[in-house]
Amino acid sequence: MKRNLLILALITSFGMGVTQAADITASAVATWAATAKKDTTSKLIVTPLGSLSFQYAEGVRGFNTQKGLFDVAIEGETSATSFKLTSRLVSSTLTQLDGSGSTLEVGVNYMGEAVGKASDLVMIDTANGKNVGLGALANNYAQSGRVTAQDAFTFSVVNATTDGSTPAKDLSVLPEGIWSGDVSVQFDATWTS
Repeated sequence: MKRNLLILALITSFGMGVTQAADITASAVATWAATAKKDTTSKLIVTPLGSLSFQYAEGVRGFNTQKGLFDVAIEGETSATSFKLTSRLVSSTLTQLDGSGSTLEVGVNYMGEAVGKASDLVMIDTANGKNVGLGALANNYAQSGRVTAQDAFTFSVVNATTDGSTPAKDLSVLPEGIWSGDVSVQFDATWTS
């Protein structure tokens, strides 16, 4: 009897080991673009405060929208009677790294207005009473010394192609992979005396 129980215990123990499920593990790597630069003497300095990382969300069949903080520093001009700051989109295309040619086009907005490639977006124009953000620059552009302010753009994926030319009306049809590229905005400052 003891022998039968021992054999039954061994069979049961062996059977349990065979029916156990294997562990499933998944890993992901996060990557940050890294550069370092210091400039405290230029008339106009714009510094992005972070990088952009768009993630596809299956539930909404699209990519997330991000706020992109930036810092603006200007050298004040005591003889200035007005100040104007404009921005223009320079580059905004991300290309898939695997060679499929798929692209994502990133749109940039500032205070609800699109920053485009065809014309300048006026951010501050003290002569015409426009200042929707960056108040410290608009209020202190005529002081001596440095003036700084921070604000943010809103970035979102606005268009895509599956192969570089075929529009992807539904982002769920995009190939799997990673897209990379630069989103660049040019800023121009004008002090009028």
